Amino acid sequence: MSKITISRLFEVSKYLVTDAGKELKDALSYLSEFVEVTTRALRKGLTFDDNFDTKLKEITIRPDVETIVLTGERRRVKEVVIRRAVDATYYVIDNFGWKYNNSGDVVIKVGFTGSPAATQDIRLEIMFHFG
Repeated sequence: MSKITISRLFEVSKYLVTDAGKELKDALSYLSEFVEVTTRALRKGLTFDDNFDTKLKEITIRPDVETIVLTGERRRVKEVVIRRAVDATYYVIDNFGWKYNNSGDVVIKVGFTGSPAATQDIRLEIMFHFG
């Protein structure tokens, strides 16, 4: 049995012989080419970082304390995402926010369910998305 691929699932010739396919010939041809180019790009190892202007950083924070996490960046931050907690202890994020302070630094504040000690350092991996 042959391997199932996106390009095999969308063989445009099968659709063009139907009445609907004849009426949608241009759209189906465009979609077929798009699927083929996308499949080729993914097979060659296209990654998330290839498509988005991002930066990953591992930081240490204290629960419910504003922490400067990015300074001196010329690019404008569009989004800040917590990718994962690096520590072995399991905490659920209860609240999260980020902002620019008066100096232009990116500041985050994270609260956790389970109330880790206020003096406990928690390591996080965060992603900055620029745009």
